[in-house]
Amino acid sequence: MLCFLSFRPSLKLFVSLTYRQVEPVTFRVGSGKCVLIGGLARIEVIGDSKPFLFTFFVSNDIKLHPTDVSKADDFIAKHAGELLTPPLGGPERLPEIGELEHHDVEIAGAGWKEAAADISLRGLGWIAVTGAGDAKVRISVPKGIGFSVRPPLMPFDIWETTAKYTGGRAVRKSTVTKSGKRNKGVGRR
Repeated sequence: MLCFLSFRPSLKLFVSLTYRQVEPVTFRVGSGKCVLIGGLARIEVIGDSKPFLFTFFVSNDIKLHPTDVSKADDFIAKHAGELLTPPLGGPERLPEIGELEHHDVEIAGAGWKEAAADISLRGLGWIAVTGAGDAKVRISVPKGIGFSVRPPLMPFDIWETTAKYTGGRAVRKSTVTKSGKRNKGVGRR
């Protein structure tokens, strides 16, 4: 299995590498909704599953965008390399990544107080899945890129990282940093 870093020389995916502490972002994703991870991958809830919380542990430079599943393909085609990065350089870079292949997994929720599982995207990061009941999740990645479902690494981080989606960007809770400065909490440049 390949990882996203195997694309790096041709697609300039340097933004997928993190050089500072990752700031996780959490989105509530219901049936028929998805979150685009740059122009590289897509996570969606399918079927009649209840909404689940997805906490993304990826580089701060990767743009996350929640949207309807019906609008996702058009949005990627129009905004990849611009609003959705990586890849850099515009929508004409998408053919270099190739077609996305879909993988469906079922995750049994462990309740709202802890994550039930992590979905690991090789070379990109992972997504902690939190919720009650069963969720059918579709993971869309380029052909040959590996993913896995594993027990959560940080099952209780959900309540420390919750962001809300304001329509234009993900906004985190305002916090005080170790140096005493006030962090306004705006995520994803």
